[in-house]
Amino acid sequence: MDPSVRPPPASSIGDATAADTPAARQFAGWLTAFNSGDRGALVTYHQQYFPYEVASEDVAGIDHEFGLIQGTGGFDLKTPENPTSTSIVAILKERRSDQFARATMEVDPAEPHRVVRFVIHPIPTPDEFLSPDERKSRLVDDAKRRSLIDGIAKELQGHYVAPDTAKQMIAALRVHLAHGDYDKITQGEEFAAAVTKDLRDVSHDLHLGLRFGRHPKGPGPTLDDQRAMGRRMNYGFGPIERMPGNVAHVVINGFPPIPDDEAREGVAGLMTQVADADALIVDLRNNGGGSPDTVALIASYLFDKTPVHLNDMFSRDTGSVQQSWTVRDLRGTRFGGQKPVYVLTSKRTFSGGEEFAYDLQSLHRAKIVGETTGGGAHPVAPHELDEWFTILVPWGRPINPVTKTNWEGVGVVPDVAVTADSALDEAHRRAIDDVSSKSKRPARP
Repeated sequence: MDPSVRPPPASSIGDATAADTPAARQFAGWLTAFNSGDRGALVTYHQQYFPYEVASEDVAGIDHEFGLIQGTGGFDLKTPENPTSTSIVAILKERRSDQFARATMEVDPAEPHRVVRFVIHPIPTPDEFLSPDERKSRLVDDAKRRSLIDGIAKELQGHYVAPDTAKQMIAALRVHLAHGDYDKITQGEEFAAAVTKDLRDVSHDLHLGLRFGRHPKGPGPTLDDQRAMGRRMNYGFGPIERMPGNVAHVVINGFPPIPDDEAREGVAGLMTQVADADALIVDLRNNGGGSPDTVALIASYLFDKTPVHLNDMFSRDTGSVQQSWTVRDLRGTRFGGQKPVYVLTSKRTFSGGEEFAYDLQSLHRAKIVGETTGGGAHPVAPHELDEWFTILVPWGRPINPVTKTNWEGVGVVPDVAVTADSALDEAHRRAIDDVSSKSKRPARP
């Protein structure tokens, strides 16, 4: 075991009352590496203690964690909740803002107590850190619940991509309200969770949901902010490596917006690194989605110069259809449209990550290796209901030009079904076979 990444005492995470258990010590080790702001320390810690399959749930692996470091400035532990020997739930506060987060970590009971589950996500400020007036403002009573249901109904009726399903969801919410199913819920966060479940029970749409938390104040991110975030996130890219047999392996953890030429140059530099490989493996196992324009930009490097029709997007609000094509004039060097491409997926691959895989699969440009993906195709927009609640309403439907449908609710089904943690080895083996077979073919006269 590398002593430089051994978990420190649990008390070092900032609260001497934290139980001195394997889970608490392991969480202390992660938080120490995270708060160091050193990507190398975070990578080393992950390699030591995180098996691949838990690299992400709400945080998509090392690169997204590193982006989170830059955005938050690190976390301070406020409250460890119900620690046991193998699990801990921790309430954290961002160092650069008043935003709180909840982290859940479960570890293997056997040494060296590797992490078997890790989730971190933003939460509203816990009650114990609120003033009495703030605490009161977060409560929901009968009048508030009815007002929120009316507001949700209005937004679904006006914007949800499937009007008939919207009507069914509205009817279901009103039935729950009439039957008193929400009467005992007085906390905003609990009400949002209950309504989200009821909406998804009807629609099965994982992009749809009610969110609870104060809305961000002030203007949104500037272009300079977007540029800086893009650089910090490495434009969504993780490691790039050259595997035996001249097979390139590139990890893409997300498709963040590419706002200008500087960002396009950044993507070009990354994709140029794999252009001379004989085969390419694109790893989307931790990809939670992002911008459709970025999906099209990166996919363009896997085709030749002639534009290829990737996808159409129907908008419920406008009734229009916007087409997505590969880009004719790219910076950097293309991998091109002839050499073998494999795309790795997992059950965590979602939204824009699924679009990338689905587009390439339907065009027979890539073989998909791994697990069936999450099944979220509909793009979403937020609609504020009051100072605390926001309804996320999917407004569009992708229409693939080949299949005439999309992956909503069913996911992208792999061509080669294997577990996520064995997908890279399987794709590499197949890529080696492809390259070897191609080299043995007689040259055309």
